[in-house]
Amino acid sequence: MSEWKEYKLGEIAEIVGGGTPTTSNPEYWGGDIPWLSPKDLTGYKKIYISHGERNITESGLMNSSAKMMPKGTVLFSSRAPIGYVAIAKNPVCTNQGFKSFVCRQDKVLNLFLYYWLKNNVEYFQSLGTGTTFAEISGSAMRDIEISLPPINVQKRIAGVLSSLDDKIDLLNRENATLEALAETLFRHYFIENPNPAWKEGKVSDVAIHCKESINPQKHFDEIFLHYSIPAYDNGKRPIEEQGQSIQSNKYVIPQNCILFSKLNPHKDKRVWLILDDVQPNTICSTEFQIVKPQNNQWLYFLYEWLIYKENYDEIASGVSGTSGSHQRIDPKVIFENGCPIVDEFTLEQYNTKVKPIFEKIKSNQQRIETLVIQRDMLLPRLMSGEVKIIEQ
Repeated sequence: MSEWKEYKLGEIAEIVGGGTPTTSNPEYWGGDIPWLSPKDLTGYKKIYISHGERNITESGLMNSSAKMMPKGTVLFSSRAPIGYVAIAKNPVCTNQGFKSFVCRQDKVLNLFLYYWLKNNVEYFQSLGTGTTFAEISGSAMRDIEISLPPINVQKRIAGVLSSLDDKIDLLNRENATLEALAETLFRHYFIENPNPAWKEGKVSDVAIHCKESINPQKHFDEIFLHYSIPAYDNGKRPIEEQGQSIQSNKYVIPQNCILFSKLNPHKDKRVWLILDDVQPNTICSTEFQIVKPQNNQWLYFLYEWLIYKENYDEIASGVSGTSGSHQRIDPKVIFENGCPIVDEFTLEQYNTKVKPIFEKIKSNQQRIETLVIQRDMLLPRLMSGEVKIIEQ
C-alpha cells in the first residue's frame, strides 16, 4: 500500500454534469448525438455503453446545459437513483441525473475508476441529500477521497475484474442466442404451423394458479432463497435471506413453474422460468404469480406462450391502478389468456428439441452466478489493496 496515494476525485478527473433540451421543441430531438438518462442504465450489465433510448440534435446540445463528453468518460448517475455506472463507448451527453468523470489519464485509468465507483455505491448513496429524491452535488463529489495505486497496478486490477465481466457478458450473449433459438422453435410449431384440429382453450385449462403462502418471519432463523423483483432485475439472481429479515408473506415456489410479474408488466417484462431443482424454503414475492402446468410436458410451451409478444402485450394491457409507477394486472388475466390445446405428440416433439436449450441456459446462468460471486468477492479486496496481483 506504500505506493498508493490519496487524492480527491476532483483532482483526478473533470466532473461534468448534464442537461435536458426542452422536450417540447422537436428541433432538439431525434438527431445523431447520443443522450442518456439514468433510465438507460436500469438493469444494464455491460461496462461500455454507446447510446440510450433517445438522441438529441446539435441545436438541442447548444441550447441546453448538456455537454458533449469524450469516449472513455465514466458515467455515474448522481440521482434517481444514485449509483449506476458505465463507460462511454463513444462521445455522448447525458441529462442532469449524471455526474460524469473525464479522467486525467496520468492519474487514473477509467476502467479502474469504473470498478472503484461500483465498489463504493453504498457510500455514495449515504451522501445523497434532497427531499424529492436523494442527489449528490458536483461539489460534494469533487471532495470525495480516493486511494490510487500506480497506473500499471490499476491496469492489472482492472484487467482481472474485466476478464470476469467479459466471461459473464459472453455467457449472457450466449443465453440471448439460445432464447432466440427457443422462440424460433416455438413459432415454428405453434404460430406458423398450427394444427386446425387443436381446440381453442385458456391457460387455465392446462395450468393452475399456485398461491401457497408462507410468513418467513415465523421461521426466524431459517434461510430462504428469495425470488424477488429486484433479484430478477439483478440478472435473475435470487438471494439467500434469513426469515427474520423478510417482510410480509411470500409464495412457496414449486418445481417446474413460471413466475409472471403482475407489477408494471406494460413497462417491465418479468417472466421467470423455474425448472426441477427447486430447494426447500424457495419463495417469491407476491408480485409474482405462479403458473404451474398441470402436466410438466406443458412447461416450455406455456413459458414461450406467455412471453410471446402478442400474448404478453395482451396480458400487460390489462394494467390498472391510480399510481403511474405501481400499476398491476389482475392475475385472472394471465389464466384467461387464450391458448391452443395442443396434442401430446406435437408437445413431445417440441420438448425433445427445446429442452436441451433451456437446460443449457440454466447451466450458463449457474456459471454466471459463480463468476459474479467471484468478482464481487474480489472487488473490495483489490480496490483496497488487500489482495495484490503479481506482475507476470
